[in-house]
Amino acid sequence: MERCKGAISKESSPKKKIIVIDDPISSLSHIYVYNVGRLIIQEFTDADEKNKNTTKYDQIFLLTHSLYFFYEMAIVKRKGKEDDYNQKLFRIKKTEKGSSIAEMKYGEIQNDYQSYWAVIKDKDNASPALIANCMRNIIEYFFSFIEKLELNNVFNRPELQDSRFKAFNRYINRESHSLGQNIFDIKEFDYDSFKEGLRLVFKETGYEDHYKKMMKM
Repeated sequence: MERCKGAISKESSPKKKIIVIDDPISSLSHIYVYNVGRLIIQEFTDADEKNKNTTKYDQIFLLTHSLYFFYEMAIVKRKGKEDDYNQKLFRIKKTEKGSSIAEMKYGEIQNDYQSYWAVIKDKDNASPALIANCMRNIIEYFFSFIEKLELNNVFNRPELQDSRFKAFNRYINRESHSLGQNIFDIKEFDYDSFKEGLRLVFKETGYEDHYKKMMKM
């Protein structure tokens, strides 16, 4: 942020800038999401009328895969109409055919939690890496943001220590971008084991009914 504010050398002439912020909270504890969000809002947006810094920036691109961080940033509005946001929202999709970018409305993101479940139920059409990642997103979203529960003790329970859940435990129970560990080895993916592991996580935390409900939708 300091580099964005200033110049590299005193000889540099003042210029407007295009800023790209790539998932600034992916490797941090979720307790810092709000603080990081406020720093970005205060420096790079016009949400605060006293903020004169925005005149230095032509465009700001903010990339994230965190729904919680998305909500923090997407609620910033200009004064005026209810749907008059001072930002544009885009969804990046990656398939076997490549990546695509499409503009989206704020309301569309509300269904992403359900879409994660839809992906894991569609084992014939979704790739193993996508299914596994959706399982991790489900657990992260439901337990970290909705129920505010720590899952470390859950993964240490005997029910999840069976060797068939080894790959599931290693993939789900880790930080997002730690030492390149988000590389997924498809050879280790067994759909039935991952699905059963997901069920046990909900069962051992007392939310098996929620798991059953989402798998039937």
